[in-house]
Amino acid sequence: MCWFLYCRLLDWRRPRSRSIDPVAAPTDPALLQAIDSPVLAPAEDPATTTLAETEPATSARPIEAHEEAILKTCFAWNVFFLEKIEYRPQAVLCRGKLRTDPDTAYATLKHNVEDLFGDRFFILFQYSLSTGKPFFALVPRPQQTLITGSQRWLDGAIAMVLLMLTSIPTTYFGAALARLPQGDIGEILQAGLPYAMSLISILGLHDLGRYLVARFYQIDTNLPYFIPLPFWPGTYGCLVQMRSPIPNRKAVFDLGFGASIFGLAIAIPLLLWGLSQSEIVPIELKSTLLSFHAFDPRFSILLTLLSKLALGSRFVAERAISLNTVAIAAYISFLVITVKLMPLRRLDGGYIVHGMFGQKTSAIVSQLSKLILFILGVIRFRSSDGNTDLLFLAIFVSLIPAIDEPALNDVSDLNHWRDALGIGILAILILTLIPVPAILSQLLNI
Repeated sequence: MCWFLYCRLLDWRRPRSRSIDPVAAPTDPALLQAIDSPVLAPAEDPATTTLAETEPATSARPIEAHEEAILKTCFAWNVFFLEKIEYRPQAVLCRGKLRTDPDTAYATLKHNVEDLFGDRFFILFQYSLSTGKPFFALVPRPQQTLITGSQRWLDGAIAMVLLMLTSIPTTYFGAALARLPQGDIGEILQAGLPYAMSLISILGLHDLGRYLVARFYQIDTNLPYFIPLPFWPGTYGCLVQMRSPIPNRKAVFDLGFGASIFGLAIAIPLLLWGLSQSEIVPIELKSTLLSFHAFDPRFSILLTLLSKLALGSRFVAERAISLNTVAIAAYISFLVITVKLMPLRRLDGGYIVHGMFGQKTSAIVSQLSKLILFILGVIRFRSSDGNTDLLFLAIFVSLIPAIDEPALNDVSDLNHWRDALGIGILAILILTLIPVPAILSQLLNI
């Protein structure tokens, strides 16, 4: 039921394929993937169906023949020198030479097209994966239903109900992790609420960051929907669905960075506090990522440094940590946020790398990341007597498609300070995945 609910919410109020033009438009033009390239049309995602460059010509055209001359007037020779116009059932491709900076070119063409055609088209500006040259695409805009006040109220009501439903299993599993007391409901709540409130606060703030960034860029989205689970850890996390196109690569970057930094801003302080209140216990020979009552953070440089900072001289060699419930919730949330920093499609890291380097490079980085994670999983498997947790994660993420959806303006680059922030936040992923080297263990006496 939880997974069914997740799938239904994912498609709820997604724009359908009714277009103002007789030619069918994509289900969601925001997910249109570089229309001129067949490699960006994943069969597993029908919402992103695209057309290959080699597709046979068709008599169906998104614009009439007499409108072609009007369209040509939108292209100034000193902005984007138009060389040819190609027609697809779902788009008009305008190829040529870029004569100015991408921001100016996109803003100029968007203004000219809207002056002549109104809001009839989405204007996409992307790199061709076959030639590497930028091109414009005009995609018929689906008919959008205006969101009323009652619909926003319903959105808020659904978010609140799901939040309350999520608090039930998270409180129960929090009490179980605290060795569920035999007593009345008050004792159970007292034992389980610290875990539930910590987990919900961190994951909720993470997706609230994405929601706020989306609203800043005027992207239609829902409030964060918690997905309750009847098994541990009690929630799948939050769902924030963007129902309109992402305007540019700066917005793509901010969506990933904003969500990550909001989540880490509360996850790390809570983790430090929870670790400081935890107990030191003898280390176990075989410890996994989820061994909460004999937690060994040495599989990660960052978690080791945080543990040493919180526990000081109490955390030494041959010792592990028995995490309290707040530390468990913070640690789980930290792992979730860190995994989402991987440069994979629809994850925070995928948004960040896509914003920094563009769609093609982000796909290459995604494939390399999968390979590196698999190598790290094999190393951990061989060095820890058959521990398969990281190897299982590597196999799981290998199923995620590498190529992300482009923004409307997917050509314009980021500024330098966003690049620096992106490198800094991705360093957290690297420091989390790399185990503690021997020289650091000796230096910290761990």
